Amino acid sequence: MVSKELPDYDVAIIGGGASGIYTAWRMLLDGPLYSDELKKWQQERGSLKIAVFEGSGRIGGRILSAKAPGLPDIICEIGGMRYVSSQVLIKSLIENKFNLPRHEQAVTEPNNLLFLRGKQLRVGDLSRSEKLPYNFAQDEIDWLNQDVTPRNTADNFLGYAVVKLFPDIEKYSGTELRNYLNNQVFNGTPLYKHGFWNVVATQLSHEAYSIAVTTVGYDCLGYNTNAVDAICEYFDFTPDVKYYLLNDGYDSVIWNLQQEFEAAGGEVITNTWLEAFDNVNLSDTSKGVALQFRDDENIRTARAVVLAMPQRSLELLTPRGPVLDPKLAPHVRFMMNAVEPIHLYKMFIAYGHPWWEKEGVTEGRSLTDIPIRQCYYWGGESKQNIGNTGNTNAILMIYNDALSSDFWGGLREIPLGPGDINDDSPAPKFKRKKMPHTPTDQKNDWHERLRYNWKISEAPKAMVNEMHRQLQLLHGVTDAPEPLEAAFVDWGDDPYGGAVHFWNSGYQSTEILERMIQPVKDYPCYICGEAYSTNQTWVEGALQTAELVLRKFNIPEPNWLLKP
Repeated sequence: MVSKELPDYDVAIIGGGASGIYTAWRMLLDGPLYSDELKKWQQERGSLKIAVFEGSGRIGGRILSAKAPGLPDIICEIGGMRYVSSQVLIKSLIENKFNLPRHEQAVTEPNNLLFLRGKQLRVGDLSRSEKLPYNFAQDEIDWLNQDVTPRNTADNFLGYAVVKLFPDIEKYSGTELRNYLNNQVFNGTPLYKHGFWNVVATQLSHEAYSIAVTTVGYDCLGYNTNAVDAICEYFDFTPDVKYYLLNDGYDSVIWNLQQEFEAAGGEVITNTWLEAFDNVNLSDTSKGVALQFRDDENIRTARAVVLAMPQRSLELLTPRGPVLDPKLAPHVRFMMNAVEPIHLYKMFIAYGHPWWEKEGVTEGRSLTDIPIRQCYYWGGESKQNIGNTGNTNAILMIYNDALSSDFWGGLREIPLGPGDINDDSPAPKFKRKKMPHTPTDQKNDWHERLRYNWKISEAPKAMVNEMHRQLQLLHGVTDAPEPLEAAFVDWGDDPYGGAVHFWNSGYQSTEILERMIQPVKDYPCYICGEAYSTNQTWVEGALQTAELVLRKFNIPEPNWLLKP
């Protein structure tokens, strides 16, 4: 198969999430300045032709900022919501390149609520073994009762177990921490070949493990994933690390990237799903890529393709061609299986006034072992009153994973009786069976983009009713007002497969990371995204692997990068 004189695109980037739009932006704006290859392509065509193809109706991927109809001044983060001060790439992009307004997020507040095994406590009680409804071992009780500042707390039992095994670990952070762990041996076998749960189970009672996983907030942080990477995830956040939210929403990062990319001549094409790709011989005898899109008989060609896609999206592609055909490249499938997608679920639920404040909670999060798991007091709307005089709209964020996400998934499409739902219902019926096309003004109007994101995420009544019931249980009240609005996303849905990913045991992540960037030598297909990074669960991981793709084109680090 021989292409026409020039391919349709110089670079086709598949996936409009953080890694995809970032790679496109950097490649178009910086590429011709540094890359002889991209400069040559630009000269041949007169301009460098780079396109981002996105299957859904929106750019952003697992970043999804939204505005509820009744809260015009509050931005909700239904997807990725924050970055931390130790993350160099995303911090530099936000604070140095775009100078986006941001504020520190409150997370751990001593007076916030714990609801554990049917008993209501406060977060400050996590250091008081006598108040916690768990049967700890004596050494665990002794550790909690140590007279130290700050006090040891039950939510750090996982860290306690790791320090018992590796007493020197607290000396390291970042790359040094990973190198240290990659050199550790446990029971005569390299640590990366072990599951994290298997390792900590040798040092903790099951009671201590249970409360640690519950009060760290995420079941997945106790999973039996790669011990090296799980420990890095756990220990890479020292006490001085701060969490930051963006005033205009995390989507504002994507918005800025997209606006600059398109202004420079880049093309963003939504509602276009890649079905398969294969080799094509270009007119200059070089290897190129033939792209087959769903419901499109035309084959489009490119000099190179970047798959900015999570594991599940890669799996959904037709397995043919030099990269995905298991007979031609069995090692690629082996590497794809190196990570495990993790389900995360979020709901934002709005009320006519912040009824939870009478329980003494106003910010940060409360925690429980019932399926809501984490409850963030997201904020109040001071400029618009709804309902009775003096009531001010306010909103909570519910955040959970794993089996708790499965619980909420069971309430998505339960058949309801005739007349049970109507257009005036505070919690509208599930409407997300088919992603609607992007409104034309969504590309040009930031506020319309945020309203659109809420609309495509509206929650079903059955789910909202159960959420309301459990929120009252967590807070110990029975008279909370009915919710006004609710939106949710289960990031386990296709094509994402999960909100984030963890490395499986037995794989050395630092090696797989490098090989996945260009999985087949001398073929112009590159892979980036959070899934195969060593900064999993964060946008930082998406940018880390995007930068490694850019190095393949000899594009150096950006000049706006803040040095750690």
